[in-house]
Amino acid sequence: MPSMIKLHNTLTKRLDELQPIAPSEVSMYTCGPTVYGRAHIGNLRTYIFEDILRRTLKISGYKVKHVMNITDVDDKTIARSRRDYPNDDPMAALRQLTSKYERAFLEDAQKVGIDLSASQIVKATDEIDEMKELIKKIPNKYIGDDGVYFDIEHYSDYGALVKLDRSHTHHRIANDEYDKEHVADFALWKTKKEGEPGWDFDVDGQAITGRPGWHIECSAIAAKYLGQPFDIHTGGVDLIFPHHENEIAQNRSASGKGLANIFVHSQHLLVDGKKMSKSLNNFYTLDDIEKKGYDPLAFRLLALQAHYRTQLNFTWQALAAAESFLNNLRAWADLKLQPQLGHKKQAADAYSQALDKIRSDLSGDLNTPQALSELSKLTALAEQQGVEPRKLQLFLEQIDQLLGLELANRQDVDEAVKDLIAQREQARAAQDWPKADQLREQLIHQGVEINDTPHGPIWSRV
Repeated sequence: MPSMIKLHNTLTKRLDELQPIAPSEVSMYTCGPTVYGRAHIGNLRTYIFEDILRRTLKISGYKVKHVMNITDVDDKTIARSRRDYPNDDPMAALRQLTSKYERAFLEDAQKVGIDLSASQIVKATDEIDEMKELIKKIPNKYIGDDGVYFDIEHYSDYGALVKLDRSHTHHRIANDEYDKEHVADFALWKTKKEGEPGWDFDVDGQAITGRPGWHIECSAIAAKYLGQPFDIHTGGVDLIFPHHENEIAQNRSASGKGLANIFVHSQHLLVDGKKMSKSLNNFYTLDDIEKKGYDPLAFRLLALQAHYRTQLNFTWQALAAAESFLNNLRAWADLKLQPQLGHKKQAADAYSQALDKIRSDLSGDLNTPQALSELSKLTALAEQQGVEPRKLQLFLEQIDQLLGLELANRQDVDEAVKDLIAQREQARAAQDWPKADQLREQLIHQGVEINDTPHGPIWSRV
């Protein structure tokens, strides 16, 4: 029987126990990237949190049916495609741009340990017909001169996720993204403008060539692949309004059913305490991190050091500290390759106790900081208690399943390095300290540091 999991539900504003609609199976929808440029590190922070949620569900005994959309048609993708490919047909330009950045997103996701191998990834442009059918089912819609709009005045349940001031003059807004100060009728379908791609659509007896509004795509894709309601809907807090609020309104209006039982949102990533912005020159992608020589998994670890419901303040100093922590974890993982260390029974017991605690931490609203604290304790105990290679390997495999830090498949040093270590030990035994120091320097040049312990020399990569 699957383990109990509790998550903070934005719908109820409380910590709710997950009670899947289907026994032992969880249906989960993720708002995916808008592929008009490289995903920034704030986006990646959200996708890492969602990856941890999927991993926690799986290791807790649930089968996970996960769907994520790719937004490949909206205001941003169209504007960028017209800018980057001005001489191409609008539809060809859109596809050229979005396919490029879809590939980039999937590559970045893989680098930071996000496992999408079992996920169903759906492009918006592949589901245009589904969106049209959903729009037709929405009773409180009207046709304006620039498209089809959702009439919130005739939908009494608007405001499921956030409290909204609806006392202002009734009006409509064509932009895909807007804030709570602009509560208004929103676009379901937008009439084609000059130089834009478009699809034919007959609605209420009128032919409107155009393209879908942003909010309708997730409503249509989620309902098609997961049904209504499904279990968990995820995203960043920036999507609560208007995107997720509008999704709920569209689906409930069309079917009378709720969209998802639990909405889970991650907080913002800040840079040096400020909102990330190109105008502030603090807008970073994973490419920026790699160009400075940092391991992408160091960013993953940095993201896990903050609870997903708290703001993460990114600084280069914090990333350097996270990479140092990652290297410590890797050095600890490498101990399984050094059987000369021996072990005590307490070491194996510590693995079992830590794994139970980490699972408990993650089941309680994905408490990744506390889970990492448990790992840190184990690394501190390793030299004192020794290690048992087989048990450590099994433990690391389970930690990788939960946290995605890629610690289990560490490779041994080659025979040439082992020979240098043996030669150094012989020099130390003969009290030939200059030769021992020379061999240490040779090892450092090959990326291997030596720590002399009562158990013998312990190597680690530098």
